[in-house]
Order: sequence, then structure tokens, then C-alpha cells
Amino acid sequence: MTHSAVVALALVLFAGSFTLWPGGRAVALDDPREALRSCTRTDLIGTWAMIRLGTAPSVRVDATDPYFYPYQRYAFSADRRMRHLTATVPVGPEEQRTILSAPATMTWSVDDGGRLLTRKIGAAAPEVDACQILLAKVSDPRSPVPGLPGDLVLTHYGEDGKPIARRLLRKMSGPGE
Repeated sequence: MTHSAVVALALVLFAGSFTLWPGGRAVALDDPREALRSCTRTDLIGTWAMIRLGTAPSVRVDATDPYFYPYQRYAFSADRRMRHLTATVPVGPEEQRTILSAPATMTWSVDDGGRLLTRKIGAAAPEVDACQILLAKVSDPRSPVPGLPGDLVLTHYGEDGKPIARRLLRKMSGPGE
């Protein structure tokens, strides 16, 4: 599959959950480059807050599973170490300092197709997520928080190739990696 086909597929899947409004107009699906581009390694370095989590209707959400906790932070360091914090309550400055000072339990990389590959230390295989950067404002009538240019969209797929979960992350200002 070509790079533009992957981006087009991601946009179609993304648009299924969101209405796109860059510059006050709807994005034509025949030119997905107006709304999304694949991630690069440089894009990810820093600390990101999850501002939205969406799951496919067929996914059974277990509220006790940290994968679905409403508050999440991702910290990507330049040396490819990664920290991921999940919480049931808002993450404050103390928790933020704790995640950044804790030993990394994961590594990360971005492949040539812009996919994020994360591997827990000791795991045999990486987890793979489609990784796109928003180039335009994205509004969803179900959420008061729009996606903004520079936000990160991570889409996790099941073995059947269908999306399971999509996270919208926003880079945090202040202390980071």
C-alpha cells in the first residue's frame, strides 16, 4: 500500500468519527494531505496529554483496564525511551514529575510509513499504531474539544485490520523530556 493510500485510509477512518473543518471549510477526501500527515520521529519528542479517546462500537470497554483510563500521558524522549501514564483522575504536576523521573519501561520508533512502534521492555513484538499529525482544525459534534493543528492522532488496529481505539494527543507546554 502506498504512503498516500495509507494516509487516505487513515483519513477516511478518522473522518468516520470527526468532521473536518480546516480554515472554516470541509476537507475533500480526495486530498487527505490537507488534514493529516504521517508522523516523524521529531514530531513525537516531548510530553503529550490525551485529550480524547474513542473506541469502535464493537469494542467492549472495561473501565478498570488502564488502556481505557480517561487521563493519559505519553513522554517520548530523544533517546527512544518512552513512558506512559494512565490514571482515573486528572494528572497534576506531581504525577507529571513522577512519570518523567521514573525508569522507562518502553522503547519507541517511527517506521518509514509513519507508524509508531512501541515495545515494552522484554516483549517479543512491538505494538503498532497509525500515527498522524493534524494539519487542520478538526471538530467533532460529540466533543467540545476540537483537534488542533499539531495534535497527534494514534489509531490502534485489531488483528482484523479494523480500528479499535483512536487517541487524540496534544503536546504539553512546560517541563518535558
